[in-house]
Amino acid sequence: MVQRGDDVRDNYGSPDIIDRVLAAVAEAGHRTDQLAAEMLYPFDQLHGREIVATREHVGRLRLTPGMHVLDVGSGIGGPARYVAQTYDVAVTGIDITPEFVATANELTRRCGLDRRVSFEEADALSMPFEDNTFDAALCLYVGMNVVDKAHLCREIRRVLKPGGHLVWSEAALGPVGPVRFPVPWARFPSASFLVPPQVLQQTFTKARFHIVDFIDETERFIAPAQQNGTAEPTPPPMAQQVANQVVLGNDFIERRQNFVRNMMEERLVSILIEAVKT
Repeated sequence: MVQRGDDVRDNYGSPDIIDRVLAAVAEAGHRTDQLAAEMLYPFDQLHGREIVATREHVGRLRLTPGMHVLDVGSGIGGPARYVAQTYDVAVTGIDITPEFVATANELTRRCGLDRRVSFEEADALSMPFEDNTFDAALCLYVGMNVVDKAHLCREIRRVLKPGGHLVWSEAALGPVGPVRFPVPWARFPSASFLVPPQVLQQTFTKARFHIVDFIDETERFIAPAQQNGTAEPTPPPMAQQVANQVVLGNDFIERRQNFVRNMMEERLVSILIEAVKT
């Protein structure tokens, strides 16, 4: 999330994120002086379909205890904490938004996971890691803010060990346009860099990844609205609204509804890619 760094920081960063998250956890009935990673799951999964998608997507990484995992665009650390706690691995997260990095490290410390999970403020197009460092990598709903997706693919491939798995999710252009803004990753078109799915697929191939699976997950977002027999997107459950508002701002409900509406109108699709460094 680098090419338009100021736009990205403006979209995601805000003061006092940790105070808002802890207040939300307390409101949910938990003691914040005895914080556990699972207490944060309703509030710290900032990508599409939140903890449900995290569980599904991380399961594709084929993790075993002792591995070292990279989370690119790690937000406030939710997926990284889930990965470390569930699979007994070490996780390093990077993000360009300083408020996210500070919040992620503090929440992780409070959960007692800071020996296994750490976060750095870093440019995903120029990562501060040696070649062949990580056993697996996540990149969940990050690519929409990146102009040079090919560079990002190559950089992730560089730091992965041979045979390492990458799971990447991203919103891509649908057959109908243009996209309605604001959306979760950008309030304005200047911060959004979308490509058609076939271009995304070609990007991975050219970066010398072997694509294991290339899945259109759009239906998983729009099915609830279709089941209700309405042309309007159904608002997400209240807990989900609160979760995203806590971190991303009070306008998130409109942005989320626009996101689902864009998919229903075939302006957007949601793509999941599982790939391996050959």
